[in-house]
Amino acid sequence: MRKSLFFVVMVTLITMVLAVPAFAAGEVQLQVNGDTVPSPDLYLDNDVTMISADTFARLSGADFSENGEVFTITENGKALALTSGKDEAVLGDQPVALPRAAVKTNNVVYVPLRAVSSAFGFEVGWDAEKLLVSLTREETRDGMTPLELLAKSNAACQAVNTYSMDGSFDIDMEIMADGKVMEDAPKNLGMSLTGQIQSDPLQIYITQKVNADEAGQIPEMAVEMYMDEEKMYMKMPGQEWQAMDLPFSPEFWKQQQDIQSDPLKAVAQMKEMGMLVNYGNDTTVDGKDYYVLNASLDVDKFMENFQEMFQQAMQAASSGAAQENPADMQQELQKVMENANLDYFYTILIDKETLISDIINFDAKMDLTMENPDPDTNPGTDQSGEQAPEEIRIRYDMNGQFTISGLGEPFKAPVIDDSVKNPVE
Repeated sequence: MRKSLFFVVMVTLITMVLAVPAFAAGEVQLQVNGDTVPSPDLYLDNDVTMISADTFARLSGADFSENGEVFTITENGKALALTSGKDEAVLGDQPVALPRAAVKTNNVVYVPLRAVSSAFGFEVGWDAEKLLVSLTREETRDGMTPLELLAKSNAACQAVNTYSMDGSFDIDMEIMADGKVMEDAPKNLGMSLTGQIQSDPLQIYITQKVNADEAGQIPEMAVEMYMDEEKMYMKMPGQEWQAMDLPFSPEFWKQQQDIQSDPLKAVAQMKEMGMLVNYGNDTTVDGKDYYVLNASLDVDKFMENFQEMFQQAMQAASSGAAQENPADMQQELQKVMENANLDYFYTILIDKETLISDIINFDAKMDLTMENPDPDTNPGTDQSGEQAPEEIRIRYDMNGQFTISGLGEPFKAPVIDDSVKNPVE
C-alpha cells in the first residue's frame, strides 16, 4: 500500500467529522425518549449516576452557565442553581434535595442525573442489569414534537428550489508524529464558505476560502466547486477549472432527492441514522423569533446505514487523487474509526413564521490516531529524506455557523469553458 493511501484516508476522515458525531460506549448508558445518547459522559458514584452538566444541557435543550462555585441550568424560564459541595439545589425559590453534590473535575461539572432530570420534568428509569438510565418526557412547541417540527421545516425548505448559504468556522488542531507535536504544522485555521444550491435540476456552486494564519504557515486561498447532475468541476488556486466524475452515483442522488422530497421519509431516515433531536430554548435573532432544535447522531447507526455512501466517497477520492483500491481504504478507515473519539453537536434555528431553518450552529471535535501504512523501498523516510512517522495523531476542534438566505433567487452558475465541459477525445 503506497503512502498516498495514508493521506487520502486522513483527508476522508477530516471531511467526515463535519457529518459524523461521537458514540463511545461507557459502563453506564443513557436513553432519552427511547433514543441512545452518543457519548453520555456518565459515571456511578456509590449507586448515584452523575452526568456532565454540558451533556445534560444538550439532551434536555437547556442552557448551562457557571459563576464561581454556582452552576445554573435554565430551560423554558426554569432555573436550577447548584452549588459545588452542597447537597441541596434551588429550583426557582424551592429547595431540591440532591443525593450527591455537584462537583467540578478537570474543568467538567458533574451533577446527579436523576435529581436534575426530575426537576425538569423527566421520568427517570433504571435497568440495573443493563446499566441503562432512561429519561422520558414529551415536549412540544405550538403542539409539535421536535421531529414533527423538523418534518414541517423540511417540507417548507423543499418548497424553495434555490437558496444561498454563508458559513464561517474556526479550526484549532494539533498534529502529533510518534508522540511529538509537529510544530511546523498549522494550529489555527479560519475558513469561510459561500454558495448557492438549486434542487431541480440539481446545481451546486460553492467557494471555500482559507484565511491566512497569523504565523504565516498558510497563505490565503480559495477553492471553487460546481456540480450539476452529470459532472463535478473544481478550480484550485492558480489553476483552471477541471472536470471530474460525481462523488456519488446518479442513482444515489436520485434516491436522496426522493427521500428529501417526502418530509416523513426524510425524518424516518434521520431516525435510522440515530439522530437524537430535542428542543432548545426559543430565541430571537435580528428581530426574528426562532424555534431551536439540538441534534446529534449515533455514529454506529450512521455507519451501519450509510456504508454505501462512504464507499462511494472513497472510490471518488481514490479515482480522482491516489488511484488506490477502495477496499483497502475502507479497511484503513474502519481501523482508525475503532479507536477514534468523535463528537459532533449542532443547533438548528427555525423561523417561526416561515419554518425555514435559517441558522445552523455546530461544534465538532475529533481525536484519532493512524498508523502509517507506507512500506516504501526505503522505509522510514519520506520524499525529503527525513524520518517518516510511524504514527500520526490528530486533535481537531471546529466550531462555526451557517446562515441561509436568497430563497427562490435565480441560480448563478460559474463560467466554465466548453473545452472543459466537453473535451475533445
